[in-house]
Amino acid sequence: MTAPFAEEPLPGVWWLAGTRGSNVFVVAIPSGGVALVDTGFADSSPAILRALESIGRPLEGILLTHRHRDHTGAAAAVASATGAPVIAGAGDCRLRNGRLVLRSGIGRSHPLRLAAAFVRRRPAPVPVALAVEAPQEVLPGIRAIPTPGHTPGSLCFIADHLGAAFVGDLVISHGGELTRSLRWANHDDARYLQSIAEFARLAPPAGFPGHGVPLLTGFDTALAALAALPRRPLTPRTALERARRLAAFASGFAARRRPARKVKESESP
Repeated sequence: MTAPFAEEPLPGVWWLAGTRGSNVFVVAIPSGGVALVDTGFADSSPAILRALESIGRPLEGILLTHRHRDHTGAAAAVASATGAPVIAGAGDCRLRNGRLVLRSGIGRSHPLRLAAAFVRRRPAPVPVALAVEAPQEVLPGIRAIPTPGHTPGSLCFIADHLGAAFVGDLVISHGGELTRSLRWANHDDARYLQSIAEFARLAPPAGFPGHGVPLLTGFDTALAALAALPRRPLTPRTALERARRLAAFASGFAARRRPARKVKESESP
């Protein structure tokens, strides 16, 4: 797979280009098909469909790490175009007119989009085929692990055959350095921190966060080290650092992703 559709940082994992919002990954599964992990903003659907056509394998499932629109905006369009089932955490779903759909949400770290949502038309509902409540295999070779806290139904996905985890906003990668979501960006920060510690005991060597560059090795040890750290108190220094990271985060998800960004291959510089 070559630009402009995607790059393949790990054999069997494609990191899509041309999308906006969260990182979007296509994952090869042992059955011969692929899974899509997250979908970015709604206008990412053409890039996703082009990439799937280029990869040339059947899409067997759309895996959503959590309900925020920068991760789920194109899910309804991609599901409609491909017929692939949507899989999400039960805590992020609800019944609407007798069918299961994803709860619509915008992260608290997207203040401008949160404000704009009050005057914009609500997006099309995302039909959910499977709402995950407990750890389970959701597609051949792929396990869903509930990691609530950022949202009630947040999930991480482990592809055991690839030694890789797809973790949404469980952590954010700033140039390969793992950081946590801001306290106020989480639905339940105490449960979020607990989820990091729990998932660190399961994490494989390669990690693919929803924002920032993947870590191809050392993700498990980096996550364990992060889990052991307490929240730092708010000081002028930490406030400035967090403001810089939030600005970098905002600029990153607003632009369309281009290929050939650096991928962190180890813990060493």
